[in-house]
Amino acid sequence: MKKLLSLSFVMLLLLSASAQEGQKLNAGIDFSLGAHYFSGEKKDPIAAGGSIGYEYDFAFFFGVEAGFRFGGFNQKVGYPDPNIGIGSINDPNGYYSEDIYRGTFWAPYIAPKIYFPIGYDDKKDRARYIYIENRFSYTRMNLNLNKINEMAGSAHKYRFQYEIRGGYQFPVDERWAINCWLGYNTFDFSKIKPEVIRFKNSTPIQIGIGFNYILK
Repeated sequence: MKKLLSLSFVMLLLLSASAQEGQKLNAGIDFSLGAHYFSGEKKDPIAAGGSIGYEYDFAFFFGVEAGFRFGGFNQKVGYPDPNIGIGSINDPNGYYSEDIYRGTFWAPYIAPKIYFPIGYDDKKDRARYIYIENRFSYTRMNLNLNKINEMAGSAHKYRFQYEIRGGYQFPVDERWAINCWLGYNTFDFSKIKPEVIRFKNSTPIQIGIGFNYILK
């Protein structure tokens, strides 16, 4: 039994040494939506963003990333088009869509990650992983008010935001890797100025793709 435990410990150390990736630069793009409206004149709110960050892996299974995230959001609503009749080829519903809410956001973030190696590519000398990422950010959301009740100008608000992502990372070569993920986030631009926003504006469902580069 002691020999088996010792062998298991040695194998764990070897796996740790082989899977350790050290310091990385990460970049990615993501798309978020809220599936609130399946029909009718209101469209689902959407948000799209990009991020760039630096990650340090403390062990083969745990790393922390710090970085910066930015992007935009919008929601459309349909209006009857007087120039398009019902049943028109251009628009069978006789509606045109226009942004009613739109804006931008940016945020610094920190993101602890837990990795689970699921294989090793000897040619590329890197492991394949599934991972769980918890991302905490302090987000500035900027809302354009021009479309809301004929109000001009803009409004903004700072809010803490949380994301959780489950992803898969696979190597391209010794330094480059690609990752893709599905996640949940608490982004909700109705919180900027709730008294003038009438619709549901959370975008909890998130998908994304990115890459990383090992520095050393």
